[in-house]
Amino acid sequence: MRTEQLVRTFVEFYEERGHRRITGSTLLPPPGDPVLFTTSGMHPLTPYLKGRPHPLGRRLVNVQRCLRTTDLDEVGDTTHLTVFEMLGTWSLGDYEGPASLEWGYELLTEGLGVDPGLLHATVFGGDERTGPDTASLELWQGLGVPVEPTAEDNWWPNGSEGTVGPCGPDSEIFLWSGDDPPQSTPTRDNRWVEVWNH
Repeated sequence: MRTEQLVRTFVEFYEERGHRRITGSTLLPPPGDPVLFTTSGMHPLTPYLKGRPHPLGRRLVNVQRCLRTTDLDEVGDTTHLTVFEMLGTWSLGDYEGPASLEWGYELLTEGLGVDPGLLHATVFGGDERTGPDTASLELWQGLGVPVEPTAEDNWWPNGSEGTVGPCGPDSEIFLWSGDDPPQSTPTRDNRWVEVWNH
């Protein structure tokens, strides 16, 4: 599948579910922004994720060009790039995580034709601050996707701002890239490639 077809399929899938496409921001954030470059799809949306109403509504979809600076030491391996486009969907207080996960699974398996047997998920397993994400765990189990609870790998920080602003538990979807049937788990085998972070 070509990049253009993948992006079109992604955007149209979410537009059919009431999301409005927003234009991606430039790689250079506006003056006064605490970062030098736009490093993630969520970065330009931070004011809206903190509660400011977005002029296009509460369900958004975007394609955001990013320049990665937070994990430069990993750039050059098989899964980390310096400049890339991040596809994103955003619920600004509209729907919760389980709906997002279910749509993500549907897009991957039905919209893009990914074999469900090649998927694996991770969810936040809880720590001293926050309990486990049982809603996401139960959703993945209900869909028949192998799922692994973790703590440090499934906590979404707000980029360079640390714990300030929107942050919290997340769930990640991995795709098996090996030639043989899936083995082990994403935390133990680098043939699992992270394709989605919810």
